[in-house]
Amino acid sequence: MTELEPKDLAAIDPAYWADLNKIRLGTGVFTLEGHGYQLEPMQSQARRTCYMKGTQGGFTELEILKALHGMIHGMYPQGVLYIMPTADDVGEFSKSRFNPLIQANRKAIGQFVKSQKRGTDTASLKKIFNAWLYLRGARLTQQIGVGDGEKESPKLRSIPVDRVVFDELDLMDETVIAKARGRMGHSNVKEEVFIANPTLPGFGIDKVFQTSDQRHLFRYCSCGGWTCAEASFPGCVKERPDGTGYIACEKCGKPVGIEKTEWVPAVRENTAFMQGYRWSQLSSTFNDPAEILAEFNDPPQGNLGDVYRLRLGLPYVAAEDKLSVGVVKECCGSDLMLTRHPGPCAMGVDVGKIKHVVIGTRTGRERYDILKVATLSKWEDIHDLAQRFGVKSAVIDLRPYEDAARSFQDAEPYRIYLCEYGENRAFGADYNQETGIVRVNRTEICDTTHRIVSEKRVELPRTCPEIDEFARQLCNAAKVLETNKRSGTAIYRYRTIGSGGDHYRHAFNYFVLAASGSKIARVGATRNRQTKARNDFALA
Repeated sequence: MTELEPKDLAAIDPAYWADLNKIRLGTGVFTLEGHGYQLEPMQSQARRTCYMKGTQGGFTELEILKALHGMIHGMYPQGVLYIMPTADDVGEFSKSRFNPLIQANRKAIGQFVKSQKRGTDTASLKKIFNAWLYLRGARLTQQIGVGDGEKESPKLRSIPVDRVVFDELDLMDETVIAKARGRMGHSNVKEEVFIANPTLPGFGIDKVFQTSDQRHLFRYCSCGGWTCAEASFPGCVKERPDGTGYIACEKCGKPVGIEKTEWVPAVRENTAFMQGYRWSQLSSTFNDPAEILAEFNDPPQGNLGDVYRLRLGLPYVAAEDKLSVGVVKECCGSDLMLTRHPGPCAMGVDVGKIKHVVIGTRTGRERYDILKVATLSKWEDIHDLAQRFGVKSAVIDLRPYEDAARSFQDAEPYRIYLCEYGENRAFGADYNQETGIVRVNRTEICDTTHRIVSEKRVELPRTCPEIDEFARQLCNAAKVLETNKRSGTAIYRYRTIGSGGDHYRHAFNYFVLAASGSKIARVGATRNRQTKARNDFALA
């Protein structure tokens, strides 16, 4: 086999190209020394790649170089779409990353950037050789004429590309992924890249990483052993007499560096679909493992979450910010789920193509009995179920089908409020009888239902497949502290995590609002489920 000339090898290998041209980055000339873990992902030709990482691993720079190399050498003839969370992020990213890289590398990169009339070299649009580089924010807005409550981004329309990079995925609207994929409809390449510091388990980059082959970096020791610092932390961190730390070989216990490493997939059957890389600062020559261990044991300002996410590249949620299935199941009683009840009952309905319904009674101050949970497809089925359970008060999701919800509200004989969540409204639910709308702070009502379950102020039917699903979806919401980059204001919000959604969580929220905002507390201390269950089976 004929050995390739340097220029030919540089045309197909972005790592060799960057090294050959001594590409200057913000931190100095490109080198794999101390960054050998970057070589495999940089040379990878996988159609889908994801990076779940701690900070300062150089993976964003890696993907920038791959994008520029691919456009300069004709690998992405239609171009590359690089997506950041907001338009402000795009502006900062272009000024701090792309523009300096172009200016510092006039021969290798700058000569291929074409400045033409009509703004083809701007913060959000650049022509690289014969391809276009689009830098876009991921924020979606509701557009007139778009159905099913969907959102659109005008900035993502009419952009044909071969490669899409989602940077800081966890800060994006999840629906932007599908919108961006549509931009590769006429591409033969169709490459996707996902990059992020993880936030919550089962959300964003962690959710994507679970679909990949989940590669971890293993270090080779002269004794013949292989050690993965990320997998064996904290036990692998040892301390020298001078107080500095090192990663100890799992086989012989001696210090093992990152001079010889190998990415090893944990789920090889997923390799054909996506290559995934988890990296932490334990594998960085610029970070002392002893310092990371010290912060893990005694987090700065008590913030263990940042140690997990930014240092270790792992998602994290505190127990007080997310329900667990075990906690929910502890609320289950021994009685079967009912098929009817004389009432008066309250009902909560989360609206989608499938409606999630929760029906029950209030048995005391912030105490509730759930009698029925169900998924239904038709409004008529909700009407029938409400009749069978003597529903006297209901709260239903106002959107995404507002017209249908209002028609149902007008037709039913009992009181119905349509719920509108608000992040910025004052605390406390506002029931407006004139408009038929109840407004509530989304975080507040999620906090309330979290407390109700955690303190066992609700009794559920005995476990069954539908209660199992109800419990799982109650746990598919987690509270996270978010900071507005422009104002600096920090606010807690609940994010949907995991798979299958959190529809039952919102239906439960609405049920609590329906039960709390009306006089439907059940009279009597017991519900005599056994008698009602026998009657139900007779009527089934």
